[in-house]
Amino acid sequence: MNTSLYELTTSYMQALDFLTDPENEIDQQTAIDTIESLDGTIDDKMLNLGRFITSIEAQADAIEAVEKRQRARRLYLVKKAVWLRDYLNDAMTTTGKNKLSANDIAISLAKLPVSVQVDDESLIPDEFWKIERSIDKQLIKTLGGCEGVRIESKGFRVAIR
Repeated sequence: MNTSLYELTTSYMQALDFLTDPENEIDQQTAIDTIESLDGTIDDKMLNLGRFITSIEAQADAIEAVEKRQRARRLYLVKKAVWLRDYLNDAMTTTGKNKLSANDIAISLAKLPVSVQVDDESLIPDEFWKIERSIDKQLIKTLGGCEGVRIESKGFRVAIR
């Protein structure tokens, strides 16, 4: 018999309700045997599910390690390409060669878009400033709350060791 954890949980709760109902006349040994048989099965399912979760988490950790290595490699290649592009720019600028081409590639110097360089912030009018507001939720938790909020727990989480 392959019963799901959901079905076992439902059976367990129904059995507990039935066995603890004072209108049902069930002897103590029958109640204990029923609970123990359900407990063992549901415990096994829960433990196996916990083992499966730790296995999945280990796989996720291994994938994350590969992703970190791949990310580091990608960043290295991006930095290398930027350096080489700057090197080529310097060489073309120094030699005065603005365009080069071959059958498979065309290279040219392109003018960069304009950018704003700030020399003295105190001289910039208010209309050019952005002010962003955000709520400091950590401070609210630390101080125990304030008007307009409620601090609540989201329930429980499963801890597997």
